Amino acid sequence: MPLEAVQLDTLNWDQMVSAIRTRIIADSRKQWTLHAPVDPGVTLLELFAWLLDQRIYWMDQIPDDLVRALLSLLGESPKAAYPASTVLQFQSSDAGFLSIPAATAMRLGDSNPPIIFSTGQDLTVLPLKVPDVSVNVKGLDRTKDLFNRQPVPLLPPDTSSSEVQITVALSKPIDAGLAGQFFSLMFELETPGDVPPQWTAEAVADVPPPAVLTWSYRNTAGTLFPFSANQVDDGTGGLRRSGLVRLALPKDWTNDPVADTGTFAYTVSLQISNATYTATPRLIRVLPNTALASHVWQRTKHPSTTNWLLLPGNMISLPDISSDSILAEFPPIEDSVTVKITERDGENQWQAVRDFSVSGPADRAFSVDRPHSRINFGDGLTGRLPIPKQNGNPTVEVSYQAGGGVTGNVGKGLSWEAIASSTSDPKLFYSATNLVPAEGGKESETLDAAAQRAQASLNERNRAVSRDDYVNLVQSTPGVAFRRAYAAVGYHPLFPCATMPGVVTVFVVPYAPRVETDGDFAKEFFVPAPVPDAGALAAARNRLDSGRLVGSEVYVEPPAYRSVYLGLDIGTDSQPAPELRNQIVTRLQTFLDPLVGGDDGTGWPFGDPLRPSSLLRVAQAVLGNAGDVLRVSICLDSPGPGESCLDVKILPHQLIKLEDVSLRFQRRTPKAGGLR
Repeated sequence: MPLEAVQLDTLNWDQMVSAIRTRIIADSRKQWTLHAPVDPGVTLLELFAWLLDQRIYWMDQIPDDLVRALLSLLGESPKAAYPASTVLQFQSSDAGFLSIPAATAMRLGDSNPPIIFSTGQDLTVLPLKVPDVSVNVKGLDRTKDLFNRQPVPLLPPDTSSSEVQITVALSKPIDAGLAGQFFSLMFELETPGDVPPQWTAEAVADVPPPAVLTWSYRNTAGTLFPFSANQVDDGTGGLRRSGLVRLALPKDWTNDPVADTGTFAYTVSLQISNATYTATPRLIRVLPNTALASHVWQRTKHPSTTNWLLLPGNMISLPDISSDSILAEFPPIEDSVTVKITERDGENQWQAVRDFSVSGPADRAFSVDRPHSRINFGDGLTGRLPIPKQNGNPTVEVSYQAGGGVTGNVGKGLSWEAIASSTSDPKLFYSATNLVPAEGGKESETLDAAAQRAQASLNERNRAVSRDDYVNLVQSTPGVAFRRAYAAVGYHPLFPCATMPGVVTVFVVPYAPRVETDGDFAKEFFVPAPVPDAGALAAARNRLDSGRLVGSEVYVEPPAYRSVYLGLDIGTDSQPAPELRNQIVTRLQTFLDPLVGGDDGTGWPFGDPLRPSSLLRVAQAVLGNAGDVLRVSICLDSPGPGESCLDVKILPHQLIKLEDVSLRFQRRTPKAGGLR
């Protein structure tokens, strides 16, 4: 039960004045006789009562400075505005190759005030021919499948290596002078929702890749030559997530000219080796000439300081500063603002603060007022007074990123045009379309929202103490898709037969496609016993290691599966159809599945014994009136004579992998007895 809030403001002005008047006669020894409001002494008492009323009111209020100080003790502070992000695909030009530098500003249509996104990397736009990209997997052309939006597996089933060839059709050959410039390919993969793509704010970049990827090209000598490490920027994390792959144009890249079409075909080869994917990566589309972009616009301004006085209240109003652009600007993103002031002792970098409560008279501090687009300075007591050196040259430089907020969250498929960074720049003719919705833009967090977030974070399970804490930490590992986990307390992988104090081993089950959760297409990519890749296990170990108790020893392991062989004796009146056989096997497979099995459909429980009666019930539900399940035998690890009466137990951390179901049909014997 929470404690009731202490109420300190219990007196009002009338009560305080009445209480004071009752003490006048005694305290003045009957010398003060006039107690009317016209008496100057009474007027002073009423004034002091009013001041005391204000003080008492403040006692019940928590000032913003105190809230920020309390948040800082918890390692928190209000979050600054955050920009939305998307992927832009630039249109190719008949004039040839276009070199687009990083931080190129792109304006959304005729938006006013203009919504401006800036590119994040340099890009060389290739002059494409239609059709522009074709994909070949292990010698099989899958371009039509991608055109029809059918996921294409990049690895054959049960293999650890593959080769993918991506051919880009150009209208002009690549000149050797472009060597070293980067072009890009966007890979959109079929991934679960908890593995965010590269262009989102939730993307995780430090998860080890689940395979070794080698990108190569064919040089003029006809040899397949690999790109070096500094020529490849893989945003897919080894095909773990959707992202952009940026490759440096080689100077000796040979092409395959297509006769009588004016087309020059350049092929990039991707070799996949040592793959440990839980399920084969599935490609949805490949798009060239793409770049990451976010809702920011880099600005630098030099405000005039001729009217500044050596008094408190100096500030910089960013919209009032003359600019070389005719476009209006969004407010600045707080964390991006930098201020340099040339003072008597030289040029100094000033420090951004949320407020001046902890700033002294000598601290070069400023705060950002995003709603009003202002830079505020201290008053000389809390924060130093800015004293620029007046030498005729600009003495104050403000750099910031304009943008951020929810305004940048726009839909996909919109048209964008490049804008010049200043009126003196040449007119730009870049145009682009955003392939995915622009998402992730957030406004500045209010102090109340930050306090609520900090309060909620106190209830988060970020320390591994109980068994549920271990499970929660592993299942919530960012950047990977874990669906289930089991914490085996006292279990050591090297000493499985002994109970080891201070040791916890967590067994994790990763995501794998299932018809029940992903639709019919999952049948093509079904993995009966999902096993996480080594990179996902390493990410989970790092997360557990940061949250474990001092002195404890933690391990993260793939699921321990026990192979199961079932034999069913079934009595029927006639020979069953093959479809009925498949339905029985499929239902048993689903019932024992580690992800969607069990009675509640959330996966076969860890360590749950195999009960012949339960399996008989499942098979009988499929048969209905078409037959009777006479006997169910269960064999662990290898086929042979099985148990048909007693429960077959497995260890608490183990799961089931159904290897085979043997169905033996016989003619059903008519039942004797009953009414005739």
